[in-house]
Amino acid sequence: MGVSKIGWFCSYTPIELIEAAGCEPYGIREDSGCGHEDVYLGDSMCSYVRSCFGGALTGSYDFLQGVVITHSCECMRRLYDGWRFKQDEIGPECLYFIDVPRVCNERSVAFFARQLERFKHDLEMRYGPISEKALAESIGMYNRTRELFNRAQEMRKSDNPPMSGVEVRRLVRESVTLPRVEFNAKLEAFLDEREGTGGHAGPRIMIYGGPGNPALPEVIEAAGGVVVYENMCNGLRQTDTLVDFDEDPLMALSRRYLSKIPCARMLGSHAEHGLEQIARTVDEYRIDGIVYHSIKFCSSMQSHAAIIKNELETGVPVKVIEGDIGSEINERELHSFMRNLGRRARAAINR
Repeated sequence: MGVSKIGWFCSYTPIELIEAAGCEPYGIREDSGCGHEDVYLGDSMCSYVRSCFGGALTGSYDFLQGVVITHSCECMRRLYDGWRFKQDEIGPECLYFIDVPRVCNERSVAFFARQLERFKHDLEMRYGPISEKALAESIGMYNRTRELFNRAQEMRKSDNPPMSGVEVRRLVRESVTLPRVEFNAKLEAFLDEREGTGGHAGPRIMIYGGPGNPALPEVIEAAGGVVVYENMCNGLRQTDTLVDFDEDPLMALSRRYLSKIPCARMLGSHAEHGLEQIARTVDEYRIDGIVYHSIKFCSSMQSHAAIIKNELETGVPVKVIEGDIGSEINERELHSFMRNLGRRARAAINR
C-alpha cells in the first residue's frame, strides 16, 4: 500500500500536519467532479461546494483515504454535513472537520491552535505519533514552497514579467497535488530558467476572488492583459506567509494561517489589513486593473466585491464578474475592460 492521500479544500487547512503524519495532502479544486448535486445540498449552495460534492458522489475522490473540511463558510459546513450523511456509501473512511475563527487576535490564535491539536490527535490515532522532528521538517518544506513563490512574485514585478498568469496558475495547481519535494524541485528549476528573461506585456491585472474560475487567467491574457497577482483561495493566499520556527509549532501554524492574506470571510482589523494589502499590491506591482470573480450565492464575496469596487481607494478600475465555477466567462466583457485599460494608459502618457 502506498502513501495515504488526504484531500483538502480551503487555504486555511493546516497541510503541514498532514505531511508530518506521513500522508500526502491533495488539494481538491474547482475543476473536480462531474456536475452539481442539488439533492443533498440544495440549489442555493455555491457552485464550488456543489461541484466538489458532485465529485464525491460520482467517485472522483475514491483514491483518497481521508478528507479535511474547514468551517470557513456555511456552504463548506453544509458540504461536511452532506458528506457525513453519505459517508458510508461514498467514503473515505476518515472525514475531518476544523473550525476556523473569522478574526485574528491572540484569543483566536489560541483557539485555532487547540483545533490543530485536536486534528493532530485524530491523525495520530490513525497514522501513528507525529514527532517534533517530522513536524519541523514538514513546516520547512512548505516554507520552502512559499519562499519560491515569493521569488516568483518578485520576478512578476518587472515591466515584462518572465511568466504568464496561466503558467503561474498551473504551478499553483501542481503545488497542491504533487509530492512536496518533487514540486519544490520543479518550481525552483522553472524559476532558474526564467530568471532574467521577459516578454509578457500589456495591462497588468490582479485577479481577486475565492476559488475562482479556472479559465479566467487564460481569458484575461487572450484579451491582451497580463496577470501579475492572484489574490485568491487557490492563488497567493496559500503561499504568502511563512511559519515562524521561534514559536510552539501549533501556535506558529495557527498564527500563520490566521494572519495570512485574508479571505472575504474574515472580519475585524485583519480584514482591514487585507484592504491595505490590496492597495500596497496595486502600488508594488503597478496594477492597471482588478478583475474580481464572485461566485453566485456567496454572500461573503458579493459584499466584499462591493467594498473593493466602491470603497477601496486605489485609483484603478475594478471589473466584477459573477458566475458559477464552471460557467462560461463573458469574453467580450473582458476584452472591453482591457481596451478601456489600454485607452486609460495612453491618456495618462499623453497628459
